[in-house]
Amino acid sequence: MSYPETQLRADALKLPSVLMQGITHMAPVCSVVLSMQLVSQHAKVTAPLAFAIAFGIVLTLGVSLTQLARHISSAGGYYAYVGRTVHPRAGFLTAWLYFLYDPVCAGINLAYLGDLIEKTVSEKFHVYCPWWAVLVGSTVIITLLTYRGIKISTESLTILGLLEIGILLALSAAALWRPGPGGVNLISYVPSQAPGAGGLCLGVVFAITAFTGFESVAPLAEEAQDSRRTVPRAILGSILLIGALYLFASWTIIIGWGTREIDTLASSGRNPVLALADRLLPFGELLMALALLNSVLAVSIASTNAATRVFFAMGRAGALPRWLATVHPRFQTPVNAVWFQALITLVLGLGLGFWLGPYREFEFMSVVVTLAMLIVYAAGNAGVMLYFLRERRAEFRLLLHGLCPIVSSLAIVAVVYFSIVSLLEGPLRYAPLVVVVWLALGIALLVVSWARGREQRLLTAGAAGKIDRTAGGGMM
Repeated sequence: MSYPETQLRADALKLPSVLMQGITHMAPVCSVVLSMQLVSQHAKVTAPLAFAIAFGIVLTLGVSLTQLARHISSAGGYYAYVGRTVHPRAGFLTAWLYFLYDPVCAGINLAYLGDLIEKTVSEKFHVYCPWWAVLVGSTVIITLLTYRGIKISTESLTILGLLEIGILLALSAAALWRPGPGGVNLISYVPSQAPGAGGLCLGVVFAITAFTGFESVAPLAEEAQDSRRTVPRAILGSILLIGALYLFASWTIIIGWGTREIDTLASSGRNPVLALADRLLPFGELLMALALLNSVLAVSIASTNAATRVFFAMGRAGALPRWLATVHPRFQTPVNAVWFQALITLVLGLGLGFWLGPYREFEFMSVVVTLAMLIVYAAGNAGVMLYFLRERRAEFRLLLHGLCPIVSSLAIVAVVYFSIVSLLEGPLRYAPLVVVVWLALGIALLVVSWARGREQRLLTAGAAGKIDRTAGGGMM
């Protein structure tokens, strides 16, 4: 069925809905449950310190992103920002790297969720519930919600997000009330307790993965009320709220497990967060499994919202097939982009899940996604500096448009370097190669298109953004 190309539903979302898009995309319970063991395997007892460093890096990135969001309103997000401020080719390559992020997010998270549910249901009820069935069923639910409209999907995010945060805080309170061996202490935030720079930096990589999602607010700009104010506030608000939650939750989980037994947390055969919940809360493991299901559904909805809007913007601009810009006349959702995203979720989630296994899929793709997004973030930082130096020189501020982009970009370079030199064993060492090969394919596509005289259709990122040229640019 085909629909006429119209526009997304303007002014459909208020600040709370846009804020929950960022919060649920960061998926607090999902991130803590799925990332805590990975972070502690490398950063050991200083896993909370790794989250703190990641928080600082992401906060500076968020500040930089808001400077562009105040002036460029687009469903294309970083694609439009970088294409408009750096160069259209850089915009296309940014979108190309972005395809390793939001479009794959639902598949890898739902596969790992299915694996945890399969094991939990089997152990508790002796019932076989295959992980792939969880993935397929969840994909159907998410697709229907995003198909029916942005408002209904963001309202679902609000309910799911508040529920999962409440359960996570309950676990944190119980961990402080009944701490493990070592008692309540703050050694997790002492740098000298780290196992080394490489281990800590690799922990930061997995911790940054837990923060990725704040930028998913930007693609909702064309559907947000007063987007020049709403989007920047939602970006910073989601980072600050989830950052505080991660610092508290990661610390209390270490305390609840026991700082003297951190090695057993990293090597636990059961997911340590679920095991801790089972010890500290009535029906704790099942309660956390419910929260995890809730969280993964929320992040999958949020990532689908963001990915489909970027597909829509690129299709509208001609950088992708124009049928992706088709909008449902009643629900005003990018219907073809929704179906396309559902296909990606199923193919990637099932394909890598059967090949690597759901856990290895999540671990491997977490590194791939993080490294790709760090490059995207660095490109956005360059865009901030160039935009204000070249086009809004009178508004240039050293802290906002100079120091924040530079400091966060240097931090990105350091984290990438130390993490790559630490990835010496197992399939993780191939994760950087995947990013390099994928970027090389994007460059090759540009070169071939240029040689055939067809490059122009790929270089339309600037057309995807609505630029505000007023002198003030709005208040954040």
